[in-house]
Amino acid sequence: MVTVIKGNKREVPGDMPYGLWWDKVSEYAADQRILDMSYYDSGMEYLTPEELRRMKAKVLIWVEVTGALPLKQQLPIWWEYRMARRRGDMPVGQTSTIGTIDEDGVLHCGNPLCGARWSAPYLDRCKLCDVKFEWED
Repeated sequence: MVTVIKGNKREVPGDMPYGLWWDKVSEYAADQRILDMSYYDSGMEYLTPEELRRMKAKVLIWVEVTGALPLKQQLPIWWEYRMARRRGDMPVGQTSTIGTIDEDGVLHCGNPLCGARWSAPYLDRCKLCDVKFEWED
């Protein structure tokens, strides 16, 4: 059986192995008590019940490993928020950043928590963190 990990490396706290992280996410999300966790972010309103359980499980694991809550600016990068934006359930973000194109033609997101790289054709927003690109003259 093949397991598809729904996330990206920016969601995994510290140097935790990806497989172990996903096993813990699956374990915690399966426990209905995860919904009683008193963590809230306004983006959670747009998640399906399954996504909400998984998001709260990821937050709990982040706290267990790092001892701190994830930064609010990190959450738009996480898988569940990306899927809600892709479905059109979550409104686009209002933040912007400077997009730069290197000598190889690769677009770099200027959001330091994201740092995604994109090939042409270039978009007006980062598909990972949802910031709008502004261009330097």
